[in-house]
Amino acid sequence: MSGQSGRWVGLLGASLLAVGIASIPCSAQAMAQPGPVNLEVDNLELPLGIDDLAPAFSWQLFDSAQGAHQTAYELAVASSRDMLEHRADIWSSGRVQSAESLNVRYAGPALKPFTRYFWSIRLWGADGKPYSTASSWFETGLLNQNNWKAAWIGFETKEEAAVRRAPAAWIQSSEPEARVTAPGAESHIAYRATVALEKPVSHATLNATGQDSVSAWINGKQVLKANPFPAWRQMPWKKFVRADVTSDLKSGSNTLAIETVRYTATKNEAPPMISTLYVEYADGSTATFASQPGWKCAYSPARGWEQPGFNDTNWNAAEEWKQTPGPDAKPLGHPWVPDSVKALRHSFAVSAPVRLARLYATALGAYEIFLNGKRVGEDVLAPGWTDYRERVTYQTYDVTSLLAKDANVIGALLAPGWYSTPLEWFQQPNNYGDTPPALRAQLRLEHTDGSVEWITTDSSWEANESGILSAELYDGEVQDGTHPISFQGSWTSPLAKQAGWPSAISIEPRPVVIQAQDFQPIRIERQVPAKSMSQPKPGIYIFDFGQNLAGVERLRVSGPKGTSVRVRFAEILNDDGTLYTENLRTAKATDTFVLSGNGVETFTPQFTFHGFRYAEITGLPQPPASDALTALVMHTEAPFAAQLTTGSKLINQLWNNILWGQRSNFVGLPTDCPQRDERLGWMADAQVFWRTASYNMDLAAFSRKFSADMRGTQAGTAFYGIYAPGTVQENAGWGAGWSDAGVIIPWTSWLQTGDSRIIEQNWNAMTKYVSAIQDANPDGLWQNKQGIPFGDWLAPEGKTDQTLIATAEWAYDVSLLQQMAHATGRTSDEQLYRGLFEKIRSAFQQKFVHDDGFVAGADRTPSPFGERNKPTESVTGDTQTGYVLALHMNLLPESLRSAAAQKLAGKIEANHGLLATGFLGTPYLLEELTKAGYASLAYQLLLNTEYPSWGYLVQHGATTTWERWNGDQMKSDPSMNSYNHYAYGAVADWIYRYAAGIDATSTDAGFHTVVLHPVFDKRLGSVAFTYPSPYGTIRSAWNISGNTATWEVAIPANATGWLELTPAGAAKWKLNEAPLGANSNVQPAVREGQAGYKLVSGSYTFKVEL
Repeated sequence: MSGQSGRWVGLLGASLLAVGIASIPCSAQAMAQPGPVNLEVDNLELPLGIDDLAPAFSWQLFDSAQGAHQTAYELAVASSRDMLEHRADIWSSGRVQSAESLNVRYAGPALKPFTRYFWSIRLWGADGKPYSTASSWFETGLLNQNNWKAAWIGFETKEEAAVRRAPAAWIQSSEPEARVTAPGAESHIAYRATVALEKPVSHATLNATGQDSVSAWINGKQVLKANPFPAWRQMPWKKFVRADVTSDLKSGSNTLAIETVRYTATKNEAPPMISTLYVEYADGSTATFASQPGWKCAYSPARGWEQPGFNDTNWNAAEEWKQTPGPDAKPLGHPWVPDSVKALRHSFAVSAPVRLARLYATALGAYEIFLNGKRVGEDVLAPGWTDYRERVTYQTYDVTSLLAKDANVIGALLAPGWYSTPLEWFQQPNNYGDTPPALRAQLRLEHTDGSVEWITTDSSWEANESGILSAELYDGEVQDGTHPISFQGSWTSPLAKQAGWPSAISIEPRPVVIQAQDFQPIRIERQVPAKSMSQPKPGIYIFDFGQNLAGVERLRVSGPKGTSVRVRFAEILNDDGTLYTENLRTAKATDTFVLSGNGVETFTPQFTFHGFRYAEITGLPQPPASDALTALVMHTEAPFAAQLTTGSKLINQLWNNILWGQRSNFVGLPTDCPQRDERLGWMADAQVFWRTASYNMDLAAFSRKFSADMRGTQAGTAFYGIYAPGTVQENAGWGAGWSDAGVIIPWTSWLQTGDSRIIEQNWNAMTKYVSAIQDANPDGLWQNKQGIPFGDWLAPEGKTDQTLIATAEWAYDVSLLQQMAHATGRTSDEQLYRGLFEKIRSAFQQKFVHDDGFVAGADRTPSPFGERNKPTESVTGDTQTGYVLALHMNLLPESLRSAAAQKLAGKIEANHGLLATGFLGTPYLLEELTKAGYASLAYQLLLNTEYPSWGYLVQHGATTTWERWNGDQMKSDPSMNSYNHYAYGAVADWIYRYAAGIDATSTDAGFHTVVLHPVFDKRLGSVAFTYPSPYGTIRSAWNISGNTATWEVAIPANATGWLELTPAGAAKWKLNEAPLGANSNVQPAVREGQAGYKLVSGSYTFKVEL
């Protein structure tokens, strides 16, 4: 599929918007012929392989003439270019009198699968004359699950298969003492079993794990050693640790002793343990010995208990682990260590000329396809991350040019990916199923005579282990350059000799819906060379890329065969110049490369990624070259195209940091951070940032994808989860501000794009969610079933009352549903949600609002998250966030809004002019100050450099936004301290909408009406902003000279502008040196009860007295 969005191209001149006033228009389109441009289908340009039975067509009208707009269109679809030019043989809309240009649905005969369709759009302008016609194409994919001909296949080594099938059970001690671990203490639970081996052993491994760490002995010799409890207070105990114990076993009786060590305080649950001993005998037969109820077990055993001669007759029998029910209970999955990356291949002959060839492929895991020794496509970590219990996407590739006339070889590398790699801080693997990674692919060959031939994955394929020995998303990748099956696909060349490969195995996973990928893939976007190299200690080389980013490295080194080169990653350095990795927590973030010894070698990890600014090389026999490492930046390929420049270097750097935070965290889904053992689709982080993100990138398609992920968290409940996709559970719990993303993100996408399909796709899920809250809280206050009380996460002020937050978020959801109901013609629903909102509003006022505008929002109870969310200031009766939410969610009586805003401003002034908001309050803070008449204070907060502030981050060396306002002061507490978290980057929304003055409105979504309300300020000096809206490029540029602001603005064709100005304010404005009313293109009007001016499309220059 294509990963490009057409409306975000053609901005070559956008960079001309510098600190001064730019010439408008300034894009490369300025010299183009007027007419339709940027044609898209389903928000994608030239999509290859869609499953939409009624795709949506969009286009823009390019016409720089003042007031240009579309009055009619004709959309035509044909089976060929020739037919399109002469007669649309599939469908024609006929001439439709309409200005509509976004998401016009196909309404012709049923589309056929595997078919390219050609389409054109013809427009008529205000003068009734037609513009030139533009054309494009789209291609369908399978359209129906029944069109899959391929089977799921994969491969396992003998050991992997045996460990996976072993009947290992999670077991526990039955002793009451084992259920309790006091804070600061350790609990030791010992297990013993006898293993009888009747034949000589050629190979054996012990796989074991338990909460929080394990030690193990065989015949009295220690083979596994428990890890100490780290500063971040979490252990990756949900996956096996493995030891080679071949030399430790003997024929006859063997004593296996395993001990769990629990560090985490627990009141009423015994720690679980699980193990599997794999044995391969000299004659080739195998056996497994797995943990089972009945093993000997003891709490706090006596000295010498691990020795073979120890008397354990008084020990109890272990029992099957029993989880204590409760809201924090999570099922334990399968702890099998993720498989190595497998190579799959198949030879086939092409006997007749091929007109076109398409490959349709997906995986439970991650894959790369090769055809005749060449890589197919540029996607990374395909098919991406979805909840594989519910759905997985397939990708379509045009491989016509890669086919040979006769002998061909197709192959794939198959990795764990998100399907089975360990996830979350406990590193739970195999979250989505108990089968190994699997590939499903089918190659469709359409011959010149019209016949069709299929090459599909089945049991005829061969398989083997590849030179990628392991690939985990958190821990990194191991590539062996000495391995006979390279990781670069040379084994798929028809000339390669690859005899003796075993057959691939059939995989039978749980049923899953396979859908065409209708959003942009993950790809490498750019390369970043190292800025410097240092050597803080002998043999340790640190590369600084000058930018915190997400991606992988390209390593170019040479050395003797078998040399193991290790590359580790970090965001910041210790004082001695070495890597600071504590904040990565359990993530090892380490890549290892074994050299072949064949001169200069190049290695690039293929199935992992890291978040880093710094990389460390060790293991080389000589110093590396200064260019030995290059960073390869990856992200979802929704294009960045918005441009911003201001008169402040501080704000320019802040904006750059915000973009890099988004670039780093939009890797298949919107993650919280790209570096530590988390990288989850945390929904609060996403929803507070989505408005900013939608200005920065074209997220129309990506919003659909993430909305589907969020809907998936409603499996078994009406509540959305706290992150999406789910991992070991579809829904990991819910919470105010987090779960509300299920409503806020679809609304934001519709508001920014005008595409109401996302409302339709999510309507049932959204209404089910708000109804569940209402059912539990009929009085209008969200007090029951609040879920996880995250609160205003990481706010540097005392806690804001959780019921205040929850009720405000619920009310906000309801108000957004009311808007969306209106937009989609749901009149009765609109009335329903209007009434429900007023009920919640009334209850909120009665509970929290005093008659002087005071919002009693403080909560003096301890934070359930302890030190992670500990406030640094004393708790008073109100909080900044309490006021911000009450104002933004419109929960105050109109008569008290001004008083409440004044109290908010007063709290900020009393706090030395500093903000004190966290994840939920910060995004709306500057907006509410501005709307209440405190724009100067909003600018003060924006430009501040004291802690806590955005400027503080910039002045302390940040190149992305941080998780904490004071991340530089928190190195001693690595438990929650990411240096690449985009949530606080939501401030760019205010810069775009208020500083630049370019805003959307829910009454005419998608910037069809561009709301204009620039806020000029001498401290910022100037702003130049370019935004490629769904209707075309909007530009805003202003600077200040003396007491006069000069503002240039451009509204694209087929859109209008709405300048918010009171009559008194309008007296200070001039257009082309004349009063506003003197220009027929700028007319006074009233909109939604507010006075202002309506602007037709075109370019304008205003002068404003300050």
